[in-house]
Amino acid sequence: MRGTQAIVEILAAEGVPFVVAYPGLGNESIISALLHDEKKRIRCILPRHERVGMDLVDGYARVSGEAGVGLVCGGPGSAHAFAGIAQSFADNIPVLLLKGQVNSANLGTKSMLELPTVESFREISKWAMTVNHTTRLLEAFRRAFTALRSGKLGPVILEIPLDVADGEIPAEQFAYRPLKKRFRCTADPNEIAEAADLLAKAREPYIVAGMGVLQSEAWGELKELAEALSAPVGTTLNGKSAFPENHPLSVGIGGYPRSAMSTPQALHFAKKADVVLAVGNSFMSASSQGPIPDGVKLIHINIDPTESNKFRQPDVVLVGDAKLVMKNLLCALKERLGVRKGIDLEKAGKIKELKEAWQASWQDKVTSEGKPINPYRVTWEIMQTVDRNNTILLHDSGLARWYVSYIYESTAPRNYLGMGGQSEMGWSLGAALGAKLARPDALVVNVMGDGAFGMTGMDMETAVRLNIPILCIIINNSSLGISKVGIRDGKTEMVDLGGDYTKIANGLGAYAERVEEPKEFVPALKRAIASTKDGQAAVLEVIIALESIMRT
Repeated sequence: MRGTQAIVEILAAEGVPFVVAYPGLGNESIISALLHDEKKRIRCILPRHERVGMDLVDGYARVSGEAGVGLVCGGPGSAHAFAGIAQSFADNIPVLLLKGQVNSANLGTKSMLELPTVESFREISKWAMTVNHTTRLLEAFRRAFTALRSGKLGPVILEIPLDVADGEIPAEQFAYRPLKKRFRCTADPNEIAEAADLLAKAREPYIVAGMGVLQSEAWGELKELAEALSAPVGTTLNGKSAFPENHPLSVGIGGYPRSAMSTPQALHFAKKADVVLAVGNSFMSASSQGPIPDGVKLIHINIDPTESNKFRQPDVVLVGDAKLVMKNLLCALKERLGVRKGIDLEKAGKIKELKEAWQASWQDKVTSEGKPINPYRVTWEIMQTVDRNNTILLHDSGLARWYVSYIYESTAPRNYLGMGGQSEMGWSLGAALGAKLARPDALVVNVMGDGAFGMTGMDMETAVRLNIPILCIIINNSSLGISKVGIRDGKTEMVDLGGDYTKIANGLGAYAERVEEPKEFVPALKRAIASTKDGQAAVLEVIIALESIMRT
């Protein structure tokens, strides 16, 4: 069996539905094998740029819970994919990058398109390997999928030289069995008991949920745990949607550790807390509202022990999969607390009171009739118009992240995709394509600035060509908004932008409208949604004001 055919058989056995590939020297024989598969098991997707291709598989992985697979050539193709892999690495997203390479005999000779990218990728991947012989392909893919489905998740890189891909594997040596979908582990029972003791005695427990809850599909356990403790729940930006934000115990984004974007209700209960339970978050930066105070007990659940003990030493570290650890923690708590009758209504009432006061504080922004349109009104009207239980919303980097994530209320797991570890401009468009492939039934909307669209907007043609009907909303303030806010000397030539993105989108084959009047946004939004339901990707270019960031 040829190596390329073995690769197809392995990917099909692992249930990979598609490979995002950009052809070039070093990967064309693999692409050919995928396209000529008589069973047509794996779809090939051609993006306009390798970086967007990696954003696509990133978005697919976030929504499906399965690793996305990308395929690039050596040299420039690998270099283009680097930014997308960096974003996935920062947010712990499982993606598999297969990269072509020159013949093994020519490695180290500076052959055309040779680039020692595995060494470079090693620093931004969970695991990376150059396959040095065709007979090692099975081993390489077994190890790759093990890494993609165990422990702390992240990108995996397999470099496959031309001669390895085109070599032969004796038929009797090809015996590949797919791996199980997830390898899970739980924490030490004694440490779980210690954590349960702290929580059972807590007067004001507070929970912060991160991306790990979504990745382990532990949202059911999180909800049960919060209700058992009557504990308010805040999320990190990446963890947004792990807990329904219309739940009486939800306080939205924040508390610890991303206090820069905290809601007032999150800060209120975080500051009152005597025990903080952090689940699946990495404490990526010190809180801008100050560290967790001395005297407050901290319990940290994380699959990766190196994510603990960063800015504050926890009282209990529970190393393990969030779903399994919370299941065990719930059992231990039931032994200590018994069966409780409902949540604390007084606490739920206080959350409701604070939330309503917070929403009232920015109602003037979301109802503003001013021109250019207030960007917070755009987010609010999206929220009021779509079916949030069947909509996946993505934000981009910069001001778009603030305008959207702060006030949008997510109601179901993985229906909001937050990013931030690298803040890669333009990420949301490719990720939206992947999200739509993972959930074809859902309305998928990405909100990005005009600067971000300039980075990746050509891939609206990919959406059109491949019938992936996403809705891209460009909030256009004719500038690199977050950088313009930071410039204090009036010099704007490095942040001001121009362009008619509606014409560009039309030229790429998308349904497109430009919106300048506040009252025109909802009708335009409904027309764009109707377009996606008819199978046509859509773009709304909304002319917005450069609105300041709302901070608590």
